[in-house]
Amino acid sequence: MRIRSAESIRMRPWSVTAPGPRPRPLWLQQALDRDPGTAAPTLDAVVSADVCIVGGGFTGLWTAVRLLEADPSLSVVVVEADICGSGASGRNSGGVGHYWTKLGMLARVLGREDALRLIESSVRAAPQVIELCDRYGVDAQPRVGRSVWAATTRSQVDSWASILRTADALGVRTPYRPLQDEELREMYGPAPYLAGVVQDGQTGVQPGYLVRGLRRVALDLGARIFEQSPVVSIDSMSDQVAVLTERGQVNADQVVLGANAWMAHLPDFRRHVMVLSSDCVATDPIPELVVERGLDRRPPGINSRLMVNYGGVSRDKRIYLGRAGGTVARDARITPEFDRSTRNARQMEADFRYLYPQLPEVRLTTWWSGAVDRSVSGLPWFGRMRHDPRIHFGIGFTGHGVAATVTGGDILASHVLGRDDEWADLGRLLARVHESSSTFPPEPARYLGGRVVQGALYRKETAERDGRRVRRVDAALARLAPGTFVELRAGSGSTP
Repeated sequence: MRIRSAESIRMRPWSVTAPGPRPRPLWLQQALDRDPGTAAPTLDAVVSADVCIVGGGFTGLWTAVRLLEADPSLSVVVVEADICGSGASGRNSGGVGHYWTKLGMLARVLGREDALRLIESSVRAAPQVIELCDRYGVDAQPRVGRSVWAATTRSQVDSWASILRTADALGVRTPYRPLQDEELREMYGPAPYLAGVVQDGQTGVQPGYLVRGLRRVALDLGARIFEQSPVVSIDSMSDQVAVLTERGQVNADQVVLGANAWMAHLPDFRRHVMVLSSDCVATDPIPELVVERGLDRRPPGINSRLMVNYGGVSRDKRIYLGRAGGTVARDARITPEFDRSTRNARQMEADFRYLYPQLPEVRLTTWWSGAVDRSVSGLPWFGRMRHDPRIHFGIGFTGHGVAATVTGGDILASHVLGRDDEWADLGRLLARVHESSSTFPPEPARYLGGRVVQGALYRKETAERDGRRVRRVDAALARLAPGTFVELRAGSGSTP
């Protein structure tokens, strides 16, 4: 029998469920249809481990893989509330991005050399994904090619100018090249793409295939994975840390918290991370139309909205389109609309019709949402819990998760193993960025203010899209919104 410690992390119920089965996002469902993998048991006993990892998404699985690659003798247990990949890891666009969009902020906080070192570490994430897939036979459908950061309204033009100016001042070269008008027309045809910068060698994956592949690799390396095992509490004992699930318990020497948005309610993170949604819609496969309407020439990418649109053409020739920031969580509570929001899907259909005028007759047949742990800085944060250094964490991925969790797995593995290496040093750099950041307002001001600002931002960007005049009050309130993937305010040419 376990005696409860005075130092206890109390986890919330992991989901407020809607009636019926939980909807699965397209990418994860495709992965499960292709190969559901070896069934994982529910934890219904007391087990021991060197390391217990809470969360079976990219963060937890990359950490498990890196730990077992470094020391195959370790006993590693992963506990997941649903199934591995059911959170953000199975719901994102699959773009393996980098931190070049944060150049100005990083240079101010860290200085030139450390800023570039952190950016380069993010650039190395894409080759690391490819290397893991090649080594372990994971078919994550990697694609390497062009990606565009574009302006799709007049107010967004030159959103990248500040980064290019900062790079010139620092004497460094970014991966971005401004597009000429004829290149834009060749890529986008009649779609409203007014300007942009392109980068070559951008990597993307099918995220559901990648996360389920990581699950299989972790199992093959010796990890024990328990699914449908939501954590209730994490108690610091004198000799071990006890991770209590609904029906079982893991007694571990060290614990890694990798549950991302589902940790945002904890006191250590509450003022530093807020939960927003990212929403996505997709068509059925339309291979003939993709070629006929010239969409095979259109690279994936993002535009310069603060409620940024992202998207592209999938391997099976679907058109998918995402948008960040559609739902604001109250007190970090993840409600059913973070699985699937019909309100946000209706709004995004208007975005789709605007950005894909070539496809007026094509229906959007599937949609899904996901919870994003948005940090103040827009970058992740890795560290140890204040009350117990045996409990490590990674949080605040802000849409960078496919790439940031690769580096994060190395950082967390170094923390657990007590190594003072390049990965631990990168963790310290990210901690410096975090420490330099302000905090979000407390609740309920955060939620109420967030809803007001989000509504104003949506009205402003919709008016810009539709060619209508933006109300002054909406423009003023929209300036209070933090950036998402980028640190710039669209069209301002300056950092916030």
